[in-house]
Amino acid sequence: MKKMNSKSFYIVLITTLFILTLSVSLYATDYKIRVANPVAPDHSWGRAAVVFKEELEKLSGGKIAVDVHHAGALGKVRETMEMVRMGTLETALGGVAHIQRNVPELGITVLPFLWKDLTRLFEVLDGPLGKELDKRLTAAGFYNLGFFDNGFRHVSNNRKPIQAPEDMKGLKIRTLPTPVHIAYFKAIGAAPTPLDWTELFEALRTGVVDAQENPPSMTYTAKFYEVQKFYSLTAHVNEVGAFVMSKTFYEKLPKDLQSAVNGAARKATIWQRVENDKDNQKYLKELEKAGMKVNTIPEAELAKFRKIALEVYPDAVKDFGKDGKELTDRFVAANK
Repeated sequence: MKKMNSKSFYIVLITTLFILTLSVSLYATDYKIRVANPVAPDHSWGRAAVVFKEELEKLSGGKIAVDVHHAGALGKVRETMEMVRMGTLETALGGVAHIQRNVPELGITVLPFLWKDLTRLFEVLDGPLGKELDKRLTAAGFYNLGFFDNGFRHVSNNRKPIQAPEDMKGLKIRTLPTPVHIAYFKAIGAAPTPLDWTELFEALRTGVVDAQENPPSMTYTAKFYEVQKFYSLTAHVNEVGAFVMSKTFYEKLPKDLQSAVNGAARKATIWQRVENDKDNQKYLKELEKAGMKVNTIPEAELAKFRKIALEVYPDAVKDFGKDGKELTDRFVAANK
């Protein structure tokens, strides 16, 4: 047998080590999770998705790899939510209004002027009423990883500051794709136009719509200040984000990895809520610096907005499932 020289020996050794390393890297990761984030990576949703990735990869000991796709790269919100429901995508983020057609009860959470304040909102959603929504999400094919904050929404437009309900008359405004939201804006005289989030900037730029309503963080990170002049602090609704995983995918995970997913999701959710509140305060100032004219609304006029909102509640409950009236009453009572 021909003796191997030292050079050949090292080549063989290096090749063997490379193959072994490759084998370890191939088999160490047992599961891959894609997260569809519809908004900019610097928004708190995108940053929290990265917190989820880092925490889950650590807690799973590398058995789960997570890839975060920002700014609607995997599709529109409705598309990615449907992919999660069907089990063709592992995880997605999106406003709850985008999955109300699958879970009608989620529409309760976007009733205008429902929430007393941010603290009460998450006390309710982390409590028994939130668990009721979790059950219905599960029945529809979603595993709820947590409710992300969005912030109270305010109206921006290119016409004039909104000071009273009559200032909304005839305003073409992009709204959430949920019946109660559309009904509310019709009731105050606006012309509601549901559009997917990914289409909104171009619609504002080209005049397809005159106005939109979103929290400061969304409004700033989407650069709406480039195509909108006025920002009026209506604080009419807070549409939370649904951080959901495919129920099919979740149930395939071993128990220890399910625990890792839950732990990582909870950490990301709590982190996101704190950061988002800070962001909304910061970005409101940034919007002014960017040239938007920000105005508050007199309390007497806000009371008129609330009165109109309450008038749409009785008709809205029919869209919230068979227990819609009873659940709505419980949510309203929790905000007294």
